[in-house]
Amino acid sequence: MTMKSTIAPPLVLKGMTWDHPRGVGGLRRSGLQLLDHHNVVIEWEARSLLAFGDQHIADFAPGFDLMVIDHPHVADAVAAGALLPLTDSPQNEALELESVGASHDSYKYHEAQWAFAIDAAAQVSAFRPDLCDGGPTYWSDVLELARRGKLLWPWKPVDAFSTFATLLAQWGEPLATRKRFVDRAAAGDVLEFMIRLADSVPGWCADANPIDVAEALIDGDDYSVGIGLYGYSNYSRSGFRRRLLAYDDITSFDGRATGSTLGGAGIAVSASSAHPEQAIAVAAALAGSELQSNEYTIGGGQPGNLRAWKSDRTNQLTHGFFRNTLRTLENAWVRPRVLGWPDLQFALSHIVRDAIIARKVDDTVLDRIERLPGVHLREDIR
Repeated sequence: MTMKSTIAPPLVLKGMTWDHPRGVGGLRRSGLQLLDHHNVVIEWEARSLLAFGDQHIADFAPGFDLMVIDHPHVADAVAAGALLPLTDSPQNEALELESVGASHDSYKYHEAQWAFAIDAAAQVSAFRPDLCDGGPTYWSDVLELARRGKLLWPWKPVDAFSTFATLLAQWGEPLATRKRFVDRAAAGDVLEFMIRLADSVPGWCADANPIDVAEALIDGDDYSVGIGLYGYSNYSRSGFRRRLLAYDDITSFDGRATGSTLGGAGIAVSASSAHPEQAIAVAAALAGSELQSNEYTIGGGQPGNLRAWKSDRTNQLTHGFFRNTLRTLENAWVRPRVLGWPDLQFALSHIVRDAIIARKVDDTVLDRIERLPGVHLREDIR
């Protein structure tokens, strides 16, 4: 007589992430542990980095159980009924305590938690350790590097926005406060400074993102430093490319590495999931220190968990990437979660880039920036 197995077949969930080894590799590497501990298999699909930043979550949520998202999209996704709250997860409090900087809090909206941070990033500096001994500490150092022709800075629209926001925060006039959306004088000064930066780097940087700059730094010896770019720990791993990149804190005016625009990614649960309890449990496991410090990072992920950022193992794997940039993450500026922000950010990114291309900052540009909240936002910035 043949004995029938009493082990239930694994539950299959569908997940959406973004298309890069950092966005996919760690999640897939974590699959065996999720199968062992939760009897769940996740089928991951990946969208482009551009779609990750620009596409509304509600546009694709119905087809998935788990979604890797960008925190400024949370408010619009909640308003559209696309996400399930994670506030009552038994792991929520521990994950908040273990967050890299404000990564966990960046997914809060109206006192509820809507995603767990599985990835942490902010604008930092990258450098070739065989060509120089560190990233520029001060913006005056940047201008010297530019004079010598060794500098790269990506200012594709979304990256131009990030540098604009970072510089405003470092100027002492951060964007989108309760007091006002933008300080007009500071915005003018920052745009003039960004025009100076644009004049100091190759023309192709106008269409470059942080990955493009990282690849260019590795490809030849003409450039040694990239500034104002989101960190990718993959480039600090032996064997990822033919050369290593090292990363350092964000450049600043006072050397304190404050004000960098926070990026990263969180894992959310779709309101359309037919298996919400299992999906929430899996989301918490993916954000937890055990997976984040081991399989997730080994597979190419860039964790959002502080234990992973301080781990000897992950820092050995990445030649110190996490310890070298942690101060920047802990002092980063966080974009607001407010209805309409993704569309506002998209519009602002093009205004900023257009002003740099025109090499002109005038009242018309500043007026357009000041009017953006009235055009796009559907609630007050809190």
